Amino acid sequence: MRLRYAGFWIRFLAGIIDGIIIGIPASILQMIVGLITENPDMSQLVSFAVLILVVYLDGTKGGTPGKLILGLKIVNEQGKCIGVINAALRYLGKIVSTIILGIGFLMVIWDKKKQGLHDRIADTYVVWK
Repeated sequence: MRLRYAGFWIRFLAGIIDGIIIGIPASILQMIVGLITENPDMSQLVSFAVLILVVYLDGTKGGTPGKLILGLKIVNEQGKCIGVINAALRYLGKIVSTIILGIGFLMVIWDKKKQGLHDRIADTYVVWK
């Protein structure tokens, strides 16, 4: 099976779509929870729920709504779903990529298999369906 790797800009657009579909509602919900409970720390439960949602979707469905809407899928070398454990590892890789000023994400631009650091850490690929 030959995989068609997805490049930087389509993945960037998927991230923007995810920000609209998941990020904005989550931020609003965080504010509401913080106001209702009068405890800003409680609003972090929303962030934790989003983390679980993203890991679940990446691991079992092949991606978050942005990727799926654009016809992309996160897969392993065999072209199959990556599972929750690899999705969690990939998420940790995204944290590392962020800490190193986004260079891990930019790796997608020059990597021949279009892998970012997070993809390499979890041995995953973002491909066209």
